Amino acid sequence: MGMAGDMFSAALIGLGAPPEELIAAMQTAGEALGGVDVEARSVVLPDGRTAQRIHVDVDARSPLPIADAPKHLTQALEATGVRGVYVDFARRALAILSQAERVAHGIELQSTPSTSQVSLSIIGYAHTPYLDQAPYQPVQGEDTASDAFYIELAPAYAAGLTQLDTFTHIFVVSYLDRAPGYGMLVRPPWRAGDEQYGLFATRSPNRPSPIGLTRTQMRRIKGNRIYTGPLDLYDGTPILDIKPFIRSIDGIESSRQDALSSGNDGWLEGSDHLEVHRRGIPHDHPGGGQLHEAQDILLDLTGAAWGLQALKIDPGSVMCLSPVRVGGGITGLTSHGRLPVPAPATRAILEEHHVPYQSGPVDAELLTPTGAAILAALSPTFVDRQRTDMSHARVGVGLGHHVFDHHINVLQLALHH
Repeated sequence: MGMAGDMFSAALIGLGAPPEELIAAMQTAGEALGGVDVEARSVVLPDGRTAQRIHVDVDARSPLPIADAPKHLTQALEATGVRGVYVDFARRALAILSQAERVAHGIELQSTPSTSQVSLSIIGYAHTPYLDQAPYQPVQGEDTASDAFYIELAPAYAAGLTQLDTFTHIFVVSYLDRAPGYGMLVRPPWRAGDEQYGLFATRSPNRPSPIGLTRTQMRRIKGNRIYTGPLDLYDGTPILDIKPFIRSIDGIESSRQDALSSGNDGWLEGSDHLEVHRRGIPHDHPGGGQLHEAQDILLDLTGAAWGLQALKIDPGSVMCLSPVRVGGGITGLTSHGRLPVPAPATRAILEEHHVPYQSGPVDAELLTPTGAAILAALSPTFVDRQRTDMSHARVGVGLGHHVFDHHINVLQLALHH
């Protein structure tokens, strides 16, 4: 019947993990982000089995920038005494979940009403030396005599290049197809500390519409290719448009001194990091996006890691009965609205980690993104549930919060010795 983060920890209690200590570990992890109350209760099921259910009450759920989450998880694991391979497991689960959240933003945007969407044509692709890392501004001093940078348009658009070579520079409008998702508040590398800025007050490539704008030298045109100066784009980046740079309109007179006409650096004034961008040096920025329900995620991952460690379970020798049941229909109200089951982040994890799954047997969300991330982080061997004998195993049962008429919403963990 699927899996959620709290159900996994509850089932570990059923296997023998000390309940008070495991709940205390979850409490400690959650309190790092605000007020939280965690409680475990025993429930006798209709078939006579005893299950554990964990209740989590959070004062106020706030999103956490994805870039900040590893630091908070590491602090929680250290504070609760989680060590070794169990730390690795928790970090791996968080990384899987964070990447899925970035992917989910893109999926979410596609599912919004058509009135908030537009369709743009890709007219060609950029060709650059940058396969794994691209600069955030064109590299100054790059050998402009080489043919390392060019834009190849689809042949149908070649006639549109007529007379473009009369200009010395062009604007290149691109679609940043590798942008990992976005958040409305950004902690950019330009300033030290934890101060955040609105997304639209930054030059972050991670935006609701990830469109890039680059001014570069127009060197020559050959057929449907534009050979350019340096571009701050990955090789293969889709190109949406080309426009000429017109100095009398787009240039800024350096002799004019007032800020309104000459422009300024805004809140970036005096930033050392700005020089890195001016020089076009390739470098890393923290990934964009936010974790919603961050407290629940951190306490669930800490509880899972603590419980596995308490039971001395080898995270590398886990089997999972397949296919995993994910439910169906529409999710309850989430931070992204109501979504089809499996939710976009859950689906991203299932597909990326090749988890065999099946819809049903009820119209509800049975596998949550956190549950899917825990499962993927365990890297289990998937076995046919019809051919697996658990009669001699110790079984722990974690009870979910959905109640169904004809199905019992539980996760079973079986410990073989």
